[in-house]
Amino acid sequence: MRKPERLWDSLYHWAEHGFDRTAVRHGSRLLTFAQLTKEAECRAQWLMDLGVAAGDRVIVVGYNSIDWVVAYLGIMRLGAIAVLVNNRISPKQMADCASLLEAKLALADIKHQYMFGIADVPLHVLEAWERPPRLSLPALPAADDPAVISFTSGTTGLPKGAVLSARAIVEASATYQRFLNTGPDDNTIVLSPLFHNTGFIDQLGHMLIVGGETVLVSEFHRKDAIEAFRLSPSTFVTAVPSVLRMLMLMDESDLIFGPARLVVFGGSPMPPAWSRELDDRWPHLELVHGYGLTEFGSACTFLPPALIHNHGASVGFPAPGVRMRLVDDQDRDVPTGAVGEIWVAGPTRMLGYWRCPAETARKTRGEWLRTGDLGKMDQNGLLYLSGRVDDIINRGGEKILPSHVECLLSECRGVANCTIVGMPDPVLNQVPVAVVECREGQEFSCNDAVAHLTANLPCYAVPKNYVIVDRLPRMASGKIDRTAALALAIARSGQ
Repeated sequence: MRKPERLWDSLYHWAEHGFDRTAVRHGSRLLTFAQLTKEAECRAQWLMDLGVAAGDRVIVVGYNSIDWVVAYLGIMRLGAIAVLVNNRISPKQMADCASLLEAKLALADIKHQYMFGIADVPLHVLEAWERPPRLSLPALPAADDPAVISFTSGTTGLPKGAVLSARAIVEASATYQRFLNTGPDDNTIVLSPLFHNTGFIDQLGHMLIVGGETVLVSEFHRKDAIEAFRLSPSTFVTAVPSVLRMLMLMDESDLIFGPARLVVFGGSPMPPAWSRELDDRWPHLELVHGYGLTEFGSACTFLPPALIHNHGASVGFPAPGVRMRLVDDQDRDVPTGAVGEIWVAGPTRMLGYWRCPAETARKTRGEWLRTGDLGKMDQNGLLYLSGRVDDIINRGGEKILPSHVECLLSECRGVANCTIVGMPDPVLNQVPVAVVECREGQEFSCNDAVAHLTANLPCYAVPKNYVIVDRLPRMASGKIDRTAALALAIARSGQ
């Protein structure tokens, strides 16, 4: 197989050489590679008959489904731009989004039609369309043309749309194949939303590249997830650490991790205590710590399985084809061991933010992407994340990196998950406060936590206040929503 330049190159290859293999499955419905290719071509023709042309923006919104996958691929087959929008934004945000994009049309599943109540864009039901009687599709689009607009995670306002080329998507997907050595016998169950990079690149795109099977769960619910793993044991499990932690704590966790070969985690630092527990309970697993972001098509680094034991807090080395540097606030390279902002360059970098030239200029420096993440590199070239530039807590001039405190707090008995936020303070500017999600059936002691943290941290970094919650707030990606956690902490304090 020639090196693919677009996902469609891989799709056509497997439609010819693995036509009877299952490409995508959702409940009792499945499509082979040959069927998926035909369905997506028909969808592309249907869109073209509606007037969609190369470069037009088409919004796709809905729960994970085969119809979502077919629409996504059909849009790209025409050379139009698939706009993958969070299905949790408000109708006002959707209206703003459609206006910013000057979208040609929108496709939404039945349960998300309401999101377009005030949006000025033609709307079609994702599940309802007729196969055209003939196909007269144009040639495949150029690999370096825009193919997808993927919106960054956001909790207020309208997130920014990162524009990714067809080549960037296939290169990002192939990065997983090259590093993990996956192939046609692998399969993955998509628990995260397909509009997120984990869904449409790390899992769907990855499996389309290798000829593996993608199993969809409409949205993450315990019952549906367990049933999917029961019916389709997965070789490749991936999620952000907070979701993996939920899976580890389920009574049915052996159904999930027992048959798996690979577990890839990223999106936020994994407390070493959790990765040790994964390894202790399922020693056959290959654990891979990864780090990536929307603007870079996901994977920036990987930590090989052999280093998980002794370097589990690291996110590893730059992924194949990725160059990296760490810089200070004057854009100067920092020395080994010093904390700096992570910059990355490579073929998967976004083309820019859609119609946001100022934000694009702020985020890029020539070929480099400024990630906004802080990290340090040791003498072996291993990268350790330290938090976000805007997550740093400033307590009376002393700077606190929340991720380090969170990793230590996660070692305490009774902690299922936690986050450290900066509570506004009239004297010190901010003070660290812990928001803790407790592990079922275990007690959490604030006094024990303070003692443990005091023994391992400078006194100014030790939270004195602990807010106990049934469940930490999360964004659609599964990451902990720090803004919402801070609002919870403030509300509980009576401020």
